[in-house]
Order: sequence, then C-alpha cells, then structure tokens
Amino acid sequence: MGTTNFDAVVADSFIGALTTPTAARTATADGSGTGTIAAAGMLQFVTVTAADANHIVVLPPPTPGTIVILRNGATGYELRSSAPATVSINGGTGASAESAIAASTMVIAVCTSATTWQAIGIAGVTLAAVEAAA
Repeated sequence: MGTTNFDAVVADSFIGALTTPTAARTATADGSGTGTIAAAGMLQFVTVTAADANHIVVLPPPTPGTIVILRNGATGYELRSSAPATVSINGGTGASAESAIAASTMVIAVCTSATTWQAIGIAGVTLAAVEAAA
C-alpha cells in the first residue's frame, strides 16, 4: 500500500477550491454605477479605468477580512469607502473623503473592521501606504 503526502493533498484541494472573482470598474464623477465595486466574497481583483483622475471608485460595503486588489492604467482615480463619513480609508473619514490613487498603481485594500479599510499601493517597485481619505 502506497503512502500519500497529506500536505500535498490538502494544498491541491485548497488551491483547486480557491477562485478569485474579477471585475472591471470604470470610475465615474460620483462613484455610482460602474464606479461602485460590488461585494463578491472575501477576495477580488478589480481592473479600474478612468477618464479623469478626479473620477471615483467606491469600495464594497465593509466586511472584515475582505481584500480588494485594484489595478489601474495610465489615468489615476479617487478611492472612496461605501460610507465615507463613517467608514475610513487609512484613518481618514469625511462627507466626501477619498484617497487619490496615482496612474499605474496596484492598491491592496483590506477591510479590518466594520468601519475601517487599510490600503497600500504598489507603483513600479515602490510600496507605500495609500493616503488617508480626506
């Protein structure tokens, strides 16, 4: 009777079961419609396009543990939480609080509580905190 590498079986089962939803979002002047990211589980990858760096993309409603990875091209955008007055991005809140995201930046936003998103940005080889929403 042969032996089975239990760790390999578990890893293969886990990896086979892991699917990452992907979405394309187009930033809008107020973040509505195509600018809003819908809740899609605990991990999703979002490709962002924007015609103007002042256009907005809105994160999904906060569920602790949710990770949203956003990648944009040649035009930056503004990132908001679903309730900017009460749900912060890197500690910043306000009626229309948003964080500026530069062109060609990947953002990893992690929901750490029902009122908090923590986000980092990667541009080229530079890793930095996303500016606090203001």
